[in-house]
Amino acid sequence: MTTTENYDGVLLIKDERILTEEEMKALHPIQKQFIESYIANKDTKPVEEWLTEEMKKSLPEHSAEEVEAMSQAIITTLRTHEESKKSLQESINNGRSKESWLAAKLKEATSAVSTQERVKYLQDLDNALELANAEMSQTLTTKAGLINQNPSLDGFIAEQHHVNTFNLNAEASGSPFRARVLKPGDAGYTKNSVDIVIEDIIEKKVASRYQCKYYKDAKSTTAAFAKGDYRGQQKLIPADQVEEIASKATFVIKSPDGITSTPLTKEQAKILQKEAQSGKWNDSNWNEYKIQDLALGIGKQAGNAALLGAAIGAGTNIVGKLWNDEEIDGQEVVEDAIKTGADFGIKAAAAGALKVGVEKGVIGVIPKGTPAGIIASIAYVGIENVKVVGKMVSGELTMREGLDQMGQVTASAIGGMAVAAKGTFIGATVGGVFGPAGALVGGFIGGTVGYMAGSAVGETIARGYQKVRVTVVDKAKQVGSAIVDTVSDLADRIWALLPF
Repeated sequence: MTTTENYDGVLLIKDERILTEEEMKALHPIQKQFIESYIANKDTKPVEEWLTEEMKKSLPEHSAEEVEAMSQAIITTLRTHEESKKSLQESINNGRSKESWLAAKLKEATSAVSTQERVKYLQDLDNALELANAEMSQTLTTKAGLINQNPSLDGFIAEQHHVNTFNLNAEASGSPFRARVLKPGDAGYTKNSVDIVIEDIIEKKVASRYQCKYYKDAKSTTAAFAKGDYRGQQKLIPADQVEEIASKATFVIKSPDGITSTPLTKEQAKILQKEAQSGKWNDSNWNEYKIQDLALGIGKQAGNAALLGAAIGAGTNIVGKLWNDEEIDGQEVVEDAIKTGADFGIKAAAAGALKVGVEKGVIGVIPKGTPAGIIASIAYVGIENVKVVGKMVSGELTMREGLDQMGQVTASAIGGMAVAAKGTFIGATVGGVFGPAGALVGGFIGGTVGYMAGSAVGETIARGYQKVRVTVVDKAKQVGSAIVDTVSDLADRIWALLPF
């Protein structure tokens, strides 16, 4: 049954089939049992040994071998995610974007398969994320009909062509300059934003900025530039339109040391687009552009999933009612884990409790037999996001910065899943973790851990989540009457309206 509820004048769709109050109440004592048991045993038993024993006690209907496999999958998944998070953070500290990090991880995960298989893998993953985001958008707002179209797959071909060819030339020449496509969420991304920047990766300075327009003819391209304020940006246009367009236009991007991209005409761009849409991957160069473009696009989708998932996961105000000032033994351990990040055991306990709840039929939205790795990923993302929300409420992070960090959580989780899967299809995993059910259950798991750290901590997190939800929905409603072609388009517009 679908009903509606009102948050400060914002009308939301509430699907009662996703997660009911009764299910939350039934899962609550299982979570408490697992967390308290972990705290009581953390100094005497390795977490792997403790988790297996605890799950065996809770699932006597399963064989010892089955439970051991579940426990091992949870531990392995959580360790993979922790390693992935560390890798991403190191990359960001070195000036790399989460999108480029994820692109590299996805290429690493598919290095052993053919180019066609790699493209299909990335396409499937992109589609799975797009579908998960669309489902979340439909769950979140009454504007679902605006965003149910299939994703556009060509993905700014001209921009990526110039960036890829420039970077190949720069790397071969030992140049310190690199180009990248500016994405929503990047610093400086606004209306009329720069499309491409060339940066000195040693000095960490932007050397040049480009606005790319690839319209059908010179007249249309010129008109497109006239509609916006692109001061401070060089005009990047098709190679076959340069002679007809006024000065200050270029058909390549160029660094101060003379490295350039490869020219691309409008006709060549259309050929690449047609190849992409038809599924014919005959041009080896195009394969590399397509792979890079898809991988970067998946990174962007990860940010969108975090944005929408944060609002969906915020709909768990019932957690406070369930807890009702209840305390647990070792409450300070949970609080310390949230604050310091030393929370591997807490995550393992939360994931084990959720797996038990699923196998006992307590949580109906997640089918019995769902792989323990998916369960662990839901718990991991939910708890990591709670930590981010805490920083947002304290003022350590702004709304935009917090949501960007949630995007990093999502990206690192996808990177971990991809490497663990070694190039096999992971669309079902992604859909299970980042779709509406995973987002809502993960939000509940994270919120519960927050309350286990104390009612003050839990209530603070709940307020932060509600603020996130109302803000995101409010911004979605502001763009609801506009023409929105895809979920990505909607998310881009929401990002642009978010407060700093």
